[in-house]
Amino acid sequence: MHADNARGALLGMAMGDALGLPAEYHRHARAGWGRSVLWEKNTVLDEQRISRPMLPFGLSGGSGGLLSGTDDVETAATTALVLLESRDHGTNTLFEGWRKHYVETDDVWCGIAERGAVRHALRGERPPVTGSDNPVYWDDGAVASAVPIGVLYAGDPANAARVAQDYARITHSRDGVWAARAMAHAVAALIGGEFLEPALQEAELTVPADSWLRRGLERAAEAAEGADTAFEAIPALVESFGRPVYSHGGVAPETLPLAFTLTRLVRGDLAAGLQAAALLPRQSDSLPAMVGALCGAIDGEKAVPADWAAQVDPVSGVLLPGVAGQRLTSLADRLLEARERFALA
Repeated sequence: MHADNARGALLGMAMGDALGLPAEYHRHARAGWGRSVLWEKNTVLDEQRISRPMLPFGLSGGSGGLLSGTDDVETAATTALVLLESRDHGTNTLFEGWRKHYVETDDVWCGIAERGAVRHALRGERPPVTGSDNPVYWDDGAVASAVPIGVLYAGDPANAARVAQDYARITHSRDGVWAARAMAHAVAALIGGEFLEPALQEAELTVPADSWLRRGLERAAEAAEGADTAFEAIPALVESFGRPVYSHGGVAPETLPLAFTLTRLVRGDLAAGLQAAALLPRQSDSLPAMVGALCGAIDGEKAVPADWAAQVDPVSGVLLPGVAGQRLTSLADRLLEARERFALA
């Protein structure tokens, strides 16, 4: 296992997270007046049958850099701090660490699943209720947390999957948990030196047979069958996963299967994977970050251009203030250094 691969996983995730229109909305979460005007004026434009909507803006620009990571990166960075600050990685200890960053920190912006868990925690509930009694327990918000878990447990995918499952149960249940578990297993195996196909196959074996996520994996594989390149597979993948029948884009039984499929098609090539993932618009909030993490774990930091690294390595804290000022490369190094301590624990 190599620091290069651990750093690559986090930087690759950040590159994907920085891409696409959803990231623009995240970077303007604290734009105040500009954000309220955006929603108000877009309603007026709809009434006037104007086809081009206004885009996120602010008089002083958005928070962070123009290509800074947002929700997935900050979720992963928060998880890294929880892992590093905890005396062990049991469910109760992880929950207390999570509370510090999501419940006891002011002005946190987060997803629906996380907000539901926060409200449960404020009422005194604990996992698994915080995750199971949740309107979007199946979303992919916990998958980003699985990446730093996979880094810390590099070479030990079984324990990575166990810890990811326990951590994901704070905010999610069933398919949302199983997706995080599979991602942690894959990242830990890849950073540990496993080849791409065995790593993904073994991660898929952690998914229950009779589940929405399992059916998503099978559907993605079927849609991509016969395609020689990721670009060639895009129309079939969009046809299978891109129909606008629901408003929520981050559906774990869709995004994780797409991430595994695209990573296979590009054979772990980071640049090719990011470009392909950006072509599925309805999944653009999280899919590029997942593909970036998987390909980065294979290609390593050496595949990240210096100009990209300069933009995505610093964590801005635009949504989760507790991680402002962290650097992903430093977190990757610290997670690897902590491996022995938690292996012994």
